[in-house]
Amino acid sequence: MDWWLTDGEGIVAGWVLVFAVCNGLRGAYCWFRDRDERRTVEQLITADLPPLQASFLLDGMLGAAETAVCMLVDDGVVKVSSTGELRSTHRGRKQMDPALRALAKEIRSTPRDTTTKLYEIPAAARFARFRELVENEAPAVRSTPSGRSQTLMLAASMVIAFAMGMHGGLSEAPVPFVPEADRSVWLYVAAAAWAVLWGPACLWPSEKRRRWKALDRYCEGEREITRAALPDHTRAAIARTREQPPPPPPVRAPRVRHETPQRSGSWADSVDVDACGSCGGCAGD
Repeated sequence: MDWWLTDGEGIVAGWVLVFAVCNGLRGAYCWFRDRDERRTVEQLITADLPPLQASFLLDGMLGAAETAVCMLVDDGVVKVSSTGELRSTHRGRKQMDPALRALAKEIRSTPRDTTTKLYEIPAAARFARFRELVENEAPAVRSTPSGRSQTLMLAASMVIAFAMGMHGGLSEAPVPFVPEADRSVWLYVAAAAWAVLWGPACLWPSEKRRRWKALDRYCEGEREITRAALPDHTRAAIARTREQPPPPPPVRAPRVRHETPQRSGSWADSVDVDACGSCGGCAGD
């Protein structure tokens, strides 16, 4: 026991073991926590997932909207211009999917003098019913990691390295591998340990990384099969309005130069008295 508490090599080995235990406990917790979700992902891959839901799992509401527009164009319900503007054809096949039916209804109700653009569907209030149906039908699967495993392990590496340095300094243990060195060298040992522990902590998935690679590949295949039914130029036209164009810059009013009017006349014009009578020289009889 003294080797773990008072020997330099033992102190380093003990705190590295603590870091390994922290990683193992976090891994076991994540494995048990995600059992049901892993089972759901396996079922989705083996089942026939509709392309609208596959696009939503892969690209969110914008991807689902683009796939829905492609399906409506393929069914002859919607036509698209070369600039990506969507209009209803007031014909085509009847839509059986509730979300597609709601989207077709809103596009059909668009005034004749206006058009619909793709970026409006994920944000405009009139397409709220479509978005609600897509979200309700989508499987309850998180696309990014839950929790903050990478952040926790990075914080653990920092705390453990600091505790290692404090332990070695307060216990007056010899510096590992260089016992004749000064005790202040423990600061460098702690910094080196932090750098070494930082690497394994970075291997944990970040909060922004996709979780289910197999599900992503499956959803991408389902999405591309649906969109491949349209010609390339039609798909490109639909994609032109994925992003809302920035508003035009404000027009600045021209600057007007205000000039001070010049005063004319003699000095007597500025005096509020009779210039001639004030001197008294020419006052008449």
